Amino acid sequence: SVEAAQACLPVFAMLARRLHMRGLLVRRHEATSTVMQATAFGSSVEARGTSGGSSSSSSVAAKHPDIRASGGGVGGSGGLPGRGGRPVVHLKPELPRQISLDLGHPWIYSNEIANITDLTVHEAGTVVDVADANGDGFGVGVLNRQASIVVRRMGGLEAGADVTQELLRRRLREALAVRSRAFPTGDHYRAVNGEQDGLPGIFVDRFGSAAVITFESVGSSRLELLVQEELTRWMGKLSTLAVHRMVSKKEKWAQEGAEFTTDIVKGEESRISVSEQPCIFEIDAHHGVAGNWNFAVEGLRRDLIDCLPVAGSTVLDAWTHVGQWGTRCAKRGAAEVVLLEESLGYAKLCRDNVVRNEVESQCTVLHRGSVLEELKSMATSGIRFNCVSLNVRVKYERYFKQREGQFGRWFKPSLKGYATAVTLGAQVTSRGGYLAIVFYLPISDEHWALSLVKDGLEQASRTGSAVSHTIGVSEHSALASSAMDDAWTPILVCVRLH
Repeated sequence: SVEAAQACLPVFAMLARRLHMRGLLVRRHEATSTVMQATAFGSSVEARGTSGGSSSSSSVAAKHPDIRASGGGVGGSGGLPGRGGRPVVHLKPELPRQISLDLGHPWIYSNEIANITDLTVHEAGTVVDVADANGDGFGVGVLNRQASIVVRRMGGLEAGADVTQELLRRRLREALAVRSRAFPTGDHYRAVNGEQDGLPGIFVDRFGSAAVITFESVGSSRLELLVQEELTRWMGKLSTLAVHRMVSKKEKWAQEGAEFTTDIVKGEESRISVSEQPCIFEIDAHHGVAGNWNFAVEGLRRDLIDCLPVAGSTVLDAWTHVGQWGTRCAKRGAAEVVLLEESLGYAKLCRDNVVRNEVESQCTVLHRGSVLEELKSMATSGIRFNCVSLNVRVKYERYFKQREGQFGRWFKPSLKGYATAVTLGAQVTSRGGYLAIVFYLPISDEHWALSLVKDGLEQASRTGSAVSHTIGVSEHSALASSAMDDAWTPILVCVRLH
């Protein structure tokens, strides 16, 4: 009966949580064993760390007071919930997202916490135990009372588990070693992927001898020196190290990039080379988080180009960023490529990348105040292309229904302008040509991409057939749990117009 099924739900949730935690612990143990057996990375690094080659855990604590061994912060230790001085976060009963949390979703929002007012006294970055509505342990997380994501859980830890510098150091080393094995022929990839690696809010991208660290939460930046130390230990001498730090106390993506600060902490040049044979691109760290290389997006676009007949065709790359799509097409034999950009900084990088890849005879870089207005002008003039790429720039806007979420309370990426962009893109795509559009959507709503494409084609009085619909979840950008259906991710849709 329905009543009997409802009565069983709490039991199923408890079993799911326990099975998931056991699976996480087993997988982490297996991953650690594999790394040790295959590369001896962990053991060799430990040996160097204790023999005087670099600082050990105790010396790091002495040098960096922000990474301290206290019960209330990252790098501390504590006992069971309510013991050892560690704060305890109590969840509300009958949460709508309870099953997602049971299945390992790492984010706990402010409206899901019963004792939210008691947490005000604790600073961002404090390690907390999490307890469910029955008082049972629900893991360990990192707190920011003022953010929408109040607790970012650290996967694989039972409530009361010690969170020491050595644990964090070991997780960093495991992540770096696993990515080294996953990309044995290259040195350009995402090396640390935040919650997936049990390091909430910490992301590290490697570009040869350069690296970019992004701290997406206020508390995670307290581990900056530890991350830098492990990166240096792993990569050797860094030519460039750039760091993006979240400084907005409420972690709202509401200031068009100003919620992050950027510093070049090693090296003198802000430009970083990205090798993607047969192409080489440069990005500029001073363009902030928005200007960083997006491995998930570029992987989708690169794979799609390999499937399209671009040789001898005409190509339009709108919102070109640093010229990735257009330059790749030119390298594959496109006859004429127009790269359209509304940011002067990106347009300059694009011109430099065109020259760097020796395709300037095929490429024209246009800097315009508005990409949409330029597309309208092209459509009015009857200009058509065989292949059009729309990499619409993401903007974060206030939305009154977005009570909680990944980008702060009340804020999310805006979908305004997508349908217009698709309409104009369709108007400048020739019959039988290809139109590719990058969207940014929650995984649970990825079908919106096809709806937006359909609406845009109808407004342009065009029809087409979908040839590709892919989601940007890959080895570069995997999620911490399959339950993270509210996480925003890039979606690439390509249609052939009739």
